[in-house]
Amino acid sequence: MRGIQRKLCTSCVLRLHPSSFCPVCFAFYDSNPPHPSKRFACSKCASFTHSLCASTPPPSPYLCPPCSAPSPASFTFFRNDASAGGGRRIDGKSAAVILCAARIASASMAKAVAVARIEAEKKAKDAASARKRAREALERVALLITKNNVNATQNNNGGGDGSALLPGSAASFFNASKKQNVNVSQELVNNVKTETG
Repeated sequence: MRGIQRKLCTSCVLRLHPSSFCPVCFAFYDSNPPHPSKRFACSKCASFTHSLCASTPPPSPYLCPPCSAPSPASFTFFRNDASAGGGRRIDGKSAAVILCAARIASASMAKAVAVARIEAEKKAKDAASARKRAREALERVALLITKNNVNATQNNNGGGDGSALLPGSAASFFNASKKQNVNVSQELVNNVKTETG
């Protein structure tokens, strides 16, 4: 049920949320069911019936109206009105049923919106953190390449054992490769800064 959007009729909304309302007066509990001393818990489902709404004396074990019906599978919260030609007349009970189902649906959607907002904020933070780590990694790579090139240049100028010891053509190729690596790395860093900035 959670995380799934479905189109349900009024009776199905009530059947899927038995602990959210009184099955007799259709009062919506809104996550605040009556005190155990003021309710009867159905022994077959998770519904709670007001003590004042239950029949006197209540049967033991107690069954709510939907569960105590001769055919629970075909039970309906609405009253069939033969005088309406097979239709249904909106009386006080029908209005209470519809209002209760609407409140349950509204509460369910509010919870779904809150969960979706939390998940979206978490994903946004994770994405920002990943971009930051990628940018820092590229900056470290660029810094290491720059330091390596500086050291190589110093070795060449000081007559060390760097690329100056290579033949002329090989040294030129080596220096060109180093410059190309620096340019590529700097381009990657600039692209990351542009995207994350």
